[in-house]
Amino acid sequence: MAHTQQPRTKPHISADVALAGILALLADEREARLKDGQAEVRTEVLLSKAGLSGPEIQAITGKSPDAVKKAIQKGRAKKPTKRGQSK
Repeated sequence: MAHTQQPRTKPHISADVALAGILALLADEREARLKDGQAEVRTEVLLSKAGLSGPEIQAITGKSPDAVKKAIQKGRAKKPTKRGQSK
């Protein structure tokens, strides 16, 4: 009795899942390039300004809810410099 293989189907990945994965990779790459978290604007703040919620940012960055919340609060509290950038 011969065993025939059925054609394999590609798993379906929703656009939301694919975009979240890409965003997570980009956030990870950005974090890896930063020295001791000394960026003008933290990744969490950028994602928050883009409209993502705390739990979404947590899922993307892999950071704890408290760490995400604190980073966003600190980023919002920074005063702009003369050039209009965060100090």
